[in-house]
Amino acid sequence: MQSQKPIIHFNVLGGTEEIGANSTFLNFGGTGIIIDAGLHPKNRSLHAFPAIHSIEDEPTDALLITHAHTDHIGALPYILKEQPYLRLITTALTRDITSVMLQNTNKLIRDQIDISQFKQDALSLYTKETAEYISTVFETYSYKEPFEIIGRRGIMPVKCTFFDAGHIPGSAGILCEWNGLSVFHTGDVQFKKQTLIPGASFPKHHIDVLFCESTNGAKESEELSFATSKAELTKFINAISNQNGSILIPSFALGKTQEILCIIFEMQQKGLIPTLPIYSGGMGKKISAIVDRYCYTSPRIKPGFEIADIPQIDIPYDDIEKGPYFSTPSIVIASSGMMNPGTISYKLAHSWMQKRNYGIAFIGWQDPDAPGYALCHSEPNQKFMFGPHAVKRQCAIKNFRFSAHACKEDLLGFIEQVQPKLLVLLHGDQEACESLAASASNIMHDGMKILLPKQGKKYSFEKE
Repeated sequence: MQSQKPIIHFNVLGGTEEIGANSTFLNFGGTGIIIDAGLHPKNRSLHAFPAIHSIEDEPTDALLITHAHTDHIGALPYILKEQPYLRLITTALTRDITSVMLQNTNKLIRDQIDISQFKQDALSLYTKETAEYISTVFETYSYKEPFEIIGRRGIMPVKCTFFDAGHIPGSAGILCEWNGLSVFHTGDVQFKKQTLIPGASFPKHHIDVLFCESTNGAKESEELSFATSKAELTKFINAISNQNGSILIPSFALGKTQEILCIIFEMQQKGLIPTLPIYSGGMGKKISAIVDRYCYTSPRIKPGFEIADIPQIDIPYDDIEKGPYFSTPSIVIASSGMMNPGTISYKLAHSWMQKRNYGIAFIGWQDPDAPGYALCHSEPNQKFMFGPHAVKRQCAIKNFRFSAHACKEDLLGFIEQVQPKLLVLLHGDQEACESLAASASNIMHDGMKILLPKQGKKYSFEKE
């Protein structure tokens, strides 16, 4: 077998100095691997999708998915329309969740994307049938189970391995080894344990090239303390329930819903809060059922524990504005996490805001353009725009940080441990990326390079 110089070429297709249409292309001597296929959380133009056109002359052989959040899988049908022969590879749990998540993405595409910007049929795979079928074509591998990829133009195989990323159930970092050169992509990572799942279990050896997420690159550990947030949420729930009020928790269906259910259940079991009825439903409940199927085979704090073990009542969708939570103190966990117009949390919020003894607990990031952000930053009895409506609120609101992304010091700890020769920072706004880069430069060995890539630009790395 002919040997090649250990040099790779790469191109970041999305997620450069933003949490965007996350996707990275790697060329290992003629074997082309794409990691993730994300849809931008905000942009609804052509730039909502990864810059797949920038690799149209490159070899493309496989698409590896780190996890099933929309900003990592939402462009999957778009890329498959352009690249229909890609091998699709992920963990089994992510494969199963992907079908449910893509159904929601289909709705986003239909409602919000201007299809006139795209060439004919570019979005034709955003259908219910494709979402249901796509899980049947994925190859799946367990954590730390190596597999090989060799492309049509490749000379030697790339050995790939998934590692538990601790971000959400099924999430993975990806190690690629080729011709004596190692590349690791963190995907989204959380090194600290959460209530449902343990922290990441990543390689501890030297890595030549590290692609590292930077979401919380400007935030220290104390800013993101789970213990502090749990204690504050306990006080908030008790204060509202002592006033005979109910608590609304807007939550993302994948990850946040499962985690907050576990947090509340743990509080109730310890007697820290009263055993109030818990209402849930929708896509979050579908995803919880999938996560439960892997309660022994996917890492858990308590192996075998199922979300279904937590007593829950279905949200009465046919008559949500007259639900029992308006007469009996309760906890309602409803999508969407940012209270987007038309969602259950958005509809409930209108009634919630009129009740002085009620409370809304925000547990995730709020986009500045989202209704949830406006509500989160509103003043009592002062008009503000909630979607298209000018409203006032009387209920209590509070924001809690239960971040599924690693803090700055934990990211730096991993960077220092693996000592990359090239550090590529992704998936973070400009402040986060620049702050992490500045701190990393103080702990790294001589000769290490740090790159904040530009979308679509081609780069290379050669091992000395």
